[in-house]
Amino acid sequence: MKKHIKGFSPLFITSSLIILMILLPTTTLIKELFTEKGIHWDHIQNFLLKDYIANTLILVVGVGVITSIIGTFFSFVLSHYEFKYNTWLFILLFLPLAIPPYIAGYVYGGIFGYGGTIEKIMRSLDLTPFHIDFLSMGGAIFIFSVFLMPYVVLVTRSFFTKLPASYFESSRLLGKTSLQTITKVILPLSRGAIIGGTVLVVLEVLNDYGLVKYFGIPTFSTAIYTTWFGLGDISSAIRLAMILMVIVVVILTSEHLLRGRKRVSQSRALSKVNKKKKPSFLTKILFYSSFTIYVTFSLIIPIAQLSAWSRLALDRVVLKGLTETVTETVLLASVVTVLVLICGIVIGNFNRLIQTKLSKFYSRVVIIGYSIPASIIAVAVMTFFINTDRTFRPIYQVVGLKNTFLMGSIAMLAFALTLRFMAIGFNSIESGYNKMGIKYYEASTLLGKSSLQTFIKIDLPMLKPALVSACILTFVDVLKELPLTLILRPFNFDTLSTKVFTYAGDEMIHEASVYALIIILISAIALIALQSVLKEKKI
Repeated sequence: MKKHIKGFSPLFITSSLIILMILLPTTTLIKELFTEKGIHWDHIQNFLLKDYIANTLILVVGVGVITSIIGTFFSFVLSHYEFKYNTWLFILLFLPLAIPPYIAGYVYGGIFGYGGTIEKIMRSLDLTPFHIDFLSMGGAIFIFSVFLMPYVVLVTRSFFTKLPASYFESSRLLGKTSLQTITKVILPLSRGAIIGGTVLVVLEVLNDYGLVKYFGIPTFSTAIYTTWFGLGDISSAIRLAMILMVIVVVILTSEHLLRGRKRVSQSRALSKVNKKKKPSFLTKILFYSSFTIYVTFSLIIPIAQLSAWSRLALDRVVLKGLTETVTETVLLASVVTVLVLICGIVIGNFNRLIQTKLSKFYSRVVIIGYSIPASIIAVAVMTFFINTDRTFRPIYQVVGLKNTFLMGSIAMLAFALTLRFMAIGFNSIESGYNKMGIKYYEASTLLGKSSLQTFIKIDLPMLKPALVSACILTFVDVLKELPLTLILRPFNFDTLSTKVFTYAGDEMIHEASVYALIIILISAIALIALQSVLKEKKI
């Protein structure tokens, strides 16, 4: 393809500045790694590090296996068979994404805990109450698996929906049964999509702080937070962050190796996509029973319990600050969403107009933030802003600013959130640009229109579905984000997620439920809107 950007154009300069801002915190973190080790590092290395690694790997493997199996089952059945209200069944599968795992952990911890819902029900029935130690590794794996499984469905749905009919026809001609076709043909072909969805789940597990903290499970995310703020040992926290980064790199490399070099070409079969079949009676029983169990544990029980708790708290919870908290949360999410969209549009357009190794490098750097756990980003961004304040301290003194002007500011939090979720917006926008191609840009250029006029008149209207998808996904993720916000928020600045965490940590679960329900409501509305967008795009 012909290069459409020559020299140091404004688009190239802007793209380079964005990439530089993404890379600077990471390079700062690497530089700090070679400073002297922290005073607590020997103790952490000798007595705690093994537990951090073991617990993290158990969570990753357990949740990864369970979500890949359940998610693949639901995604394939709904894509292969025609059920009544098929679209709504998909929506119900996605809605658990509106409930952050840490909120679900509070709910089930309260249900199974002493004096909880289970104990009250059994006492009302004159039965001897029994107790399940839900705040354990098994409970954490259950919560993560139930509430992160939709990521697997989200990734595999498109693949299963667009499967060519020729795969099934050829398998039948070779005398294979339906079960053999699924196990011998479809599942091996869908390996890449299944692994991709599972890796998203694994990255979310590594990113979590609220659930493992509440359950008392020592992992890298809790260790980094405790070492930094509890012990004041920055150097040891950086070393822990870099070890976690190595684990992430190993996981991403393993994903690439597991996907292999096989690629499935469907160019000749796209005109004949496999038609949905009517499910057999046994298939209906299996699907509806498993679907009902899943929806009960992922939606009905959490929402019912939160609603009951919130009614108990309405007479004493301090609601005068509720409006302010909602406003601050929505405003922060909106600002970050706009920044993500701007960066995604700039990098995506640059990557479309010039195809070089540099543009490909830029497109890979943009998505690095989502593959890095929030605790690492928090350490990197905080270290970067501390060093920035030190560098510009003489200027601060001249203009009358405090020495820590950037450190602890809302700008630092917004920067970290933008870095974290830029991949979400960029992936949607890049997909939109790929579908557009370059021909409309070339035609507009031949008609004498500038790049800005072409973008406003041509690109923007055609990118609308991709921009809406990017906007909704980014907004929901920022709304639910806890680790970054908890670590980097300014003094006296709260979001809905930090309010939930604070109340739950103080054993004020009834008060926490009010804020949790607001998060779920806003996220659910956004996810339903996203489904309508995906349906219009026929994804």
